[in-house]
Amino acid sequence: MKKIAENRYPHSATLFKFCKEALEIRYEGNVKVIDQDVGAILGYDPADCSHWKKGKKNIRALSTLRTIADHLSIDERLLIDIASGKVGFDEAVFEYRGYGAFGLSGRTSENLKKEFFKNPTRYQGENTRATFEELFDVDRPSISKAVDSILAAGRFEEAPIYIPEICQLFPNFAVTADATTSKTIEVKTEGQGADTKVSVLYSGSEMRPYLRFLAARELFKYLVTSGNGHVAHLRACPDEVLDIRANLFAGLLLIPGKMLRKEVEKVDASHDIVNQLSETFWVSKAMLNQRLRDYMENLT
Repeated sequence: MKKIAENRYPHSATLFKFCKEALEIRYEGNVKVIDQDVGAILGYDPADCSHWKKGKKNIRALSTLRTIADHLSIDERLLIDIASGKVGFDEAVFEYRGYGAFGLSGRTSENLKKEFFKNPTRYQGENTRATFEELFDVDRPSISKAVDSILAAGRFEEAPIYIPEICQLFPNFAVTADATTSKTIEVKTEGQGADTKVSVLYSGSEMRPYLRFLAARELFKYLVTSGNGHVAHLRACPDEVLDIRANLFAGLLLIPGKMLRKEVEKVDASHDIVNQLSETFWVSKAMLNQRLRDYMENLT
């Protein structure tokens, strides 16, 4: 009978799985990624590659993780977190994909312009003749004002922002852990209009940083759908804009500009600033980096 060695290094196996998924994402499904493509990152032969995949080979040396980070163009700190078991597969993939745009610009804007002029009826009704700029205005000032109103209503003045306390302001919106769900996050909606009730269920017992972001996104969608006075006027827009608005709302809610300025003044400049701030706000380093760039561009 063939003896099967146990998975001695489960986090290394997770790292292998993540690397394969990252390559799939990079190639956008145009190239079939095989196990040896992952092993090739480190110059492994088929045997070493197989051992890594099955968790029989420990991958944790900083130089090795740096090689993977360079190949995937990713922050090596995420790989360190995966290799140490601090971050699981689903969370790692989410971090690699990114938190989405906080504004409409660059290639996304150009592609939407092309689609708008090529197929205008997709975005405009029979009696609607809005310009591209009007239809695709993210309206950052309104979203920022809505976040400020929510923070003021809850008297939130110190980081981090607690999602359960935010939920208390909106009785028909709840975020809870559910060990029975097979999904990373599951949204259940009942009713419509002002009577809409939303339950956001997440797997596991701990609300990880990326789950906090996803929950905040769902809060925005709930507020828009239920006609909440803060954001009711932001409902009528293309889906692409609604998605960006949800991202921006979540970013501003979890890392408010005023709190960010306050905490930046308190950090120890001799140590990793991003790490300090991400721990303060209970967000990932990737999210903190993105919000810092966003703040520097908009000062809100």
